[in-house]
Amino acid sequence: MMNTEHAMVRWGMVFALAVVLASPSAQAAAVGDEPVRPPLARLFLGGTTTWRKYCARPGVKSCGEFDRKSAGDQLGDTVNYSSSVPYLGISVELELLPLARKESAVRGLGAVLGYRRGFSSTNVTLVGDAGQSVTREVSATDSVLTAQAMYRYFFGMGESRQLLGYAGLRAGLLTRSFDVDESAENPLKGTHRLFPAVGLEFSVPLLRAVRLEGAGQVFINPKPGEGFDDEGGALGQEVSDYGTKVSSTGWQAELGVAGELWGPFGYSVRFSLSRYQDSFTGAGTRTGWQAGGVAEETYSSLHWGLTASY
Repeated sequence: MMNTEHAMVRWGMVFALAVVLASPSAQAAAVGDEPVRPPLARLFLGGTTTWRKYCARPGVKSCGEFDRKSAGDQLGDTVNYSSSVPYLGISVELELLPLARKESAVRGLGAVLGYRRGFSSTNVTLVGDAGQSVTREVSATDSVLTAQAMYRYFFGMGESRQLLGYAGLRAGLLTRSFDVDESAENPLKGTHRLFPAVGLEFSVPLLRAVRLEGAGQVFINPKPGEGFDDEGGALGQEVSDYGTKVSSTGWQAELGVAGELWGPFGYSVRFSLSRYQDSFTGAGTRTGWQAGGVAEETYSSLHWGLTASY
């Protein structure tokens, strides 16, 4: 009789648990096989360390093609640019998911806003037709603005599915402005770009304190000479120096780790590689650029800092 009573109690507890799990509130906590909700907002605040390379070559489709020519065939002004020291600065990014508490697919809709700015001194070298070179050290700033919409599909991982990951899509506008000190006589006037971009991103939790994160974006015609401020037509010179028209391609790839440290606070460390290629046509104002040419620009960056989620 006692065993029967114990069995009835156990089955009663199982039935009660099944009722609770089948209730709307329990199902809401597991929409999309996800036991926890994403945060409504996430703020990243930290620093950035960036290295930049730039080259410009006349009459070719790549800098490497020009450099493989014999010395006698390397005619026209060329520009070589490298960061003598990395650009150190600040990095801020805000992710917003205002519908994250909804019980439908729209909870993945959101937006991301970002700002980065780095400062450093840089060596700029101009090589002329006669082989003479001029190198100057000038100060420069690297600024990036991001305003994009995003959609994320969230999923739970781990035995209790309490580790939250996502795969997502983002699209919107980016700007990248590289400004060189105009008071110094230097052959490089900087580049300013304003362009749309689209890409994918992911976050895979390994532990509560460790998530593997990455992203990739394709830039849509990120040509130089585009920006919010063009005093005196200075931005137009970024094209006219090398040709009459320009078409550009570009991309960005990121990989890093992030995680929670204590309560809503965490950390994020990412390495980012961005590359642009500008193909010029027509006659430019620089010596030897009668038939256009090419310019290539590469940024290697490390973004590191703390996060706060709500």
